[in-house]
Amino acid sequence: MNYAFERISLLAPLTKEQLEKLSNDDIAHIDQLIYRFSKLQDSIGQKLFKSILFTLDEQVSDKAAIDIFNRLEQLGIIEDYDKWKELRELRNELAHEYEEDLNETAEKLNSLLNRKSDLENYFNDIVKYIEVRKLI
Repeated sequence: MNYAFERISLLAPLTKEQLEKLSNDDIAHIDQLIYRFSKLQDSIGQKLFKSILFTLDEQVSDKAAIDIFNRLEQLGIIEDYDKWKELRELRNELAHEYEEDLNETAEKLNSLLNRKSDLENYFNDIVKYIEVRKLI
């Protein structure tokens, strides 16, 4: 994800005109960035959040995603559900609207470039928690 980010961020901010003239390599990097961002967001939300609570002997099998997130917030592991929800919505929009409207695509890609560090911060917060608590 970071390699693709570095390559695409050189073009930022992206515009409709830039998207129309992208090289095959640039398109491949954008595809890679979207895919990796989406996979990381999914893995954190679907697996890592639950795994942390499971490791802490919390019941997670019947909990909704919002309940899992709220519990992680209560424990001080992560913060700001609204930001997480925005990342999830961005991920969904990129997956479903990519290439339909180039102005909108440029806007979403610019948002992804600007929000990548937010996603990484969630991951890093969990890693820090694991290290401090010596959970693994």
